[in-house]
Order: sequence, then structure tokens, then C-alpha cells
Amino acid sequence: MKSTGKRFLRAVIATSVVVLLSACGGGGGGGGGGSGSGSGSSTPAPSVTLSFSQPKIAAGQSSTLTWTSTNAASCTASGAWSGAQGTSGTATETPGSGGAQTFTLTCSGAGGQTTQSATLVVPIPVQASSYLNKIAAANALGAQPLPAEVTAGNAVAFGDFFQDGTYSMVTHTCGDTNCGANGSNGTIHFYKMINGQWLDHTSDILSNNVGCLHPRKAIVADFNGDGKPDVLFACHGLDQSPFPGEAMHMLLSQSDGTYKNVQVTDSSGTPFTGFFHSASAADFNGRGFDDVVVVDNVTAGTPYFLKNNGDGTFAKDTRLPAVVPYSTTGTPPVLPCTSNCLGAGIFTAELIDFNNTGKFDLFLGGNTPDTTMSGNWVPTIFKNNGNNTYSQSNVSALPYDSTHPTVTLDVLSINGVVYTTSTSLNASGSYYGFSEIQKIVGSNLSPIWVGNKSFSNGSTWINWIIPYQGKIDSLNSAYGVSVAE
Repeated sequence: MKSTGKRFLRAVIATSVVVLLSACGGGGGGGGGGSGSGSGSSTPAPSVTLSFSQPKIAAGQSSTLTWTSTNAASCTASGAWSGAQGTSGTATETPGSGGAQTFTLTCSGAGGQTTQSATLVVPIPVQASSYLNKIAAANALGAQPLPAEVTAGNAVAFGDFFQDGTYSMVTHTCGDTNCGANGSNGTIHFYKMINGQWLDHTSDILSNNVGCLHPRKAIVADFNGDGKPDVLFACHGLDQSPFPGEAMHMLLSQSDGTYKNVQVTDSSGTPFTGFFHSASAADFNGRGFDDVVVVDNVTAGTPYFLKNNGDGTFAKDTRLPAVVPYSTTGTPPVLPCTSNCLGAGIFTAELIDFNNTGKFDLFLGGNTPDTTMSGNWVPTIFKNNGNNTYSQSNVSALPYDSTHPTVTLDVLSINGVVYTTSTSLNASGSYYGFSEIQKIVGSNLSPIWVGNKSFSNGSTWINWIIPYQGKIDSLNSAYGVSVAE
């Protein structure tokens, strides 16, 4: 402050001299045009540098934030941190969850103030099952406006595919005639959320985006053990007789940030082929590699498991015996079914820890027993035997709405309560012409939402449901369905 005062005093003296000389007619003869000039200088604004030792880390790891400043008397933090800070220093950040956090520092001095920011990126961790990945994304995003291909083929999932600490979306178009197209296989697309809109950024991370003919479900899990989200598409091929089936596709994350598009195969490279209407994945033993359960309605006629070999290839295993549909006789319907039984009646699979035992149970849903639709499958929870195997003697049959011939399509488990969504024939007999969301507490079922008219996108049924802020929502915001839990 002393040096500033001296400069101010010199400026005042110089100005006084100029004024005095001008008053006395000095500084030039005959009203000359010469002038004097001062030599004042301003105080420079503060400068600030702010950076992380590692700008991208995994959740639970640490990165050091370092900052320095000049011409600053004080600094204040905002954004991902807060409070007064020294004009220089370090801070160790150890985030416990994924996300992109921006640390801002504003430093002030006699010359003003300057603000700088640094961002720490923590890729969103992959959960231990595809169901948990779905729930984590749902809690973060809520219902979303989905591209038209999701309405047609149903395949959509969310994960931090770009490893930038935010959720992005993957979809798969349909090439099957039943999806409104004809001929070639469908294509896979990655979307990023930019300024509130989903924009296609497929070419950034995927060079070959040709997929299967008819995708039915997309799931996110870690299939190659690198801690990044991979994608599996359950595909069933041409949806008409003779139902030849097809191979599933999988997107495996690569070390350079891109994805490799491969078929789901065994260790010899032979694809698993079937009418795969659904799939779910989980890491059963903490190996870092997720196993898969698939619903193969036609080729195998029963759901079965694929054990991960640890490299993104699989081997069929026997932890789930061949599932025989329930008999339509008995109260409640009982196992096994000995006549008029169709394996094609099972359409939905999900691995969920329903009772918080630390073990994944298996939900199987499909055509409920009735007289108008093929199959007679009661929605069932196959309880984990404790060693990650399942049997038909350790099950819980769930209630279903017997007033409508329904197909169970999706399931949620929230605080011990089960929610399902199903579709059925409408009054005119059209398939997929009616939707219902059901709440199941023990043996009691209550429909909490029922609809039988077309939505704004032309669909007449709800495929996926999610939990969000105490409500059960349709994943596609175009449906506008949101009901209290």
C-alpha cells in the first residue's frame, strides 16, 4: 500500500505543476500548443492457475488439486468445493461416486478479481448387475424422450459409455418386417445428452454399428472385466414362422475408449443362436465378469445361463434346470406342466436380489394362464439356493391379473414391493393393445395404472418401467405415465 500512495502523490504534484504553469502563461510562447503528460500506472488484476494432478480418476481414487495466484489478497472456492482458501495451496479429492465435478476458485486483489475452474471426471461405476445399472441410471435421469427406434424394437440402455462422468444412451434399430422395416439388419446408435437433447455420437466410439435383425432388449454390464460398461442385445430374429432365431450382439469396451461390435459366442467363436426375447446379467462371485441368463422361447424352449469365460466369451451352464411351464390346473397352478405346455410362454428375465440376501434371484415372466394366448406361465421368482443355482422347488409364484390375458414384460423390486408391467389384448382383440402396471405386496396384487389407448408416439403399450422420486414411471417420457409407489 505504501508504494501505491507514493505513485498517487507524485501524480498529484505533477498535475499541480502543469496547472500552475498554464495559469502563468508558461510552457510556450504566444499561446503555444505544448502540453505536459503524467506517467500513472494501474494495479494488475490477479492471475490464477488451478489444475488436477489426474483430471480423470476412478471412484475411490485420489487426485491432488493445486492452485497458485499472483496479485491476490484472498481466494474463495465454489462449485464442487466451498469456503475461503489461501492464495496458493493443494487439496486432495477422493470422490466416492461417479460424475464430472467442477472446482472453481475466485481470487481478489487491489486490481480486481479473477476466476478459474478445473474439472475432475469420475466415470460412473458399473454396478454388479444389469438390473442395478438400469436402476442407477433411472434414479439419475428419470423418464426420457426416446428415439423412434426404441418404440419399434424396445432396445435401449444407459451407461457412461463416453467415460466423461455422465450418462449416455445406446439404442438398436430394427430390421425385421414386424418393426416396420424390411431386409437388412438393424443398426446400433450411441447418444450423448447435449444442452438437454439426445444427439447421435455413434461415430465417436463405434465404427461398425450393424447389429441384429430384431433386437428385443439391451442390457448394460461389465463383460470383459475392465470396469467399463459393455452392452448386450438380446435378439430373436425374424418374428414369424419358422422363427429361425439369430445370434445376439455385444459391444465390448476397448482400451482406446471405443467399442468393438461382436456376436455373443463360446470360446471357439461359435455364436449362440436362439429366439432371445430377454436377457439379464450379474457378477455372481465378484470376479468382475458378468454372467448372463437368456430367455430362448423357441430354439431351446427354455431359459438358460451363459457363464462368462473371463474374456467376453461364454459357456452354457446348468445352474438353472430346464424350466417347464406351470400346469393350468391346480390352485395355484403347479409344476410341472404335463400337457398343453409351451416354452414360448416365457418372455422376460431379470436378476434381482428380491429379499436382500446378497444373492441374485431370478424372475421369469411371460404369458399368464388364460384361454386366448399361447403359453401358461405364472410370473415366478426362482430363489437363489445360496450357491447361485436355482431349482423349480424353490420358487415364489406371483399373483397376476386374471381378468386380462396378459404378458408380463418388466419388473421392479423396491423395498420389498414388486412392480410389474404387462400388456394384453384390447377390446377389439388386438395384441399389445392394452397396458397395466401392477403393485404386488406378498400375495396381493393391485393394478395402479391401466390404459388401452394409443400414446403420442403411436404405441399402445408400455415396455419398460423405472422408479423415480417415489413414483413408478414409464421409461419413455412420451407415455407420460407416472404413479405413486
